Amino acid sequence: MTQYKAYVPISFLNILTRYIDEQALEAKSLRETLQELSKVKRVDTLTFSQLLDQIYQLTPLPALGLRIGAMAKPEDFGLVGNLITSCSTLKQALIRYGRYQTLILTDLAAKIEIQENACSHQWMLRGVDNRLLYEFGLIIFITLYQSLINRKIAPVSVALPIKEPKDINIYQAILGCPVEFNSPTLRVNIPTYLMLLNISTSDPSLLKIFDQQARFLLTETKYQNETFEPFLLKLREQILVAMKDGDTRASTVCVKMGFSLRSFYRKLSNNDHNYRSILADSRCRLAKRYLVDGEFTSLEIAFLLGYSEQSAFIRAFKEWMGITPGEYLISVK
Repeated sequence: MTQYKAYVPISFLNILTRYIDEQALEAKSLRETLQELSKVKRVDTLTFSQLLDQIYQLTPLPALGLRIGAMAKPEDFGLVGNLITSCSTLKQALIRYGRYQTLILTDLAAKIEIQENACSHQWMLRGVDNRLLYEFGLIIFITLYQSLINRKIAPVSVALPIKEPKDINIYQAILGCPVEFNSPTLRVNIPTYLMLLNISTSDPSLLKIFDQQARFLLTETKYQNETFEPFLLKLREQILVAMKDGDTRASTVCVKMGFSLRSFYRKLSNNDHNYRSILADSRCRLAKRYLVDGEFTSLEIAFLLGYSEQSAFIRAFKEWMGITPGEYLISVK
């Protein structure tokens, strides 16, 4: 029977390296391992857990996973970090985080519940039962939301699926709130009032990505040869925004352009266009550009193009090109 594997972003290795550097640990072999792993695109959770265990052998401190994960920064979350720092409020950021959570941990299923005084985020790590990994996973989420609002406001409470340690005070001191142990899931209860706070960070890298999207689509040769009327140009621009927001439905796009759905379709029909073909053409051109550039994985490209799943992107690409993204890459090399 094949063992299930989940993966974490390769950028999480930066957090481990940062901790090793700050603690000035003698870890030559571990550093070499981290450097070698940084050449791949992702790391499975079992391997990542083993790396945490190696750090523990060097410095066997209680709640070590919390200490390491507390050094996380939004940029360590890769594309997801860029996506959420482009939001205006913490609520929007956490909603987007939930939408793109599989970029953080593959096959991750999170549950969000709004309670009287807290917004509860619950999730579970599959495939590995490791105390350090649970601690790490809990605090990177806390550190992320605190970084976004630039305030060290502790959760209302948290929960960990690990046995209660002898000294729970260390956990409460680091997390700044009550801690429940032996929980069936990881859980962070964020104060409800934080949801409307503005995001204090702004990562220009994502803006650069979408600016490149716009310039590529709106100045590409085929489009230069078209006789653009303002409506079609505005539509292509709005499609870029829709892909960023993850909602490319015509019903959403038309409202943002100031049209009813009926008048929107009529306008397109009168100009011998249809929304599906314009959207597909935009996605196809960007997909080929991203694949050739090699900066993003297929999963990341899927989300950049507004798909909720990688499989949907692969199916669409095969419809456009007659081959899969992987086969396309081979053909252009």
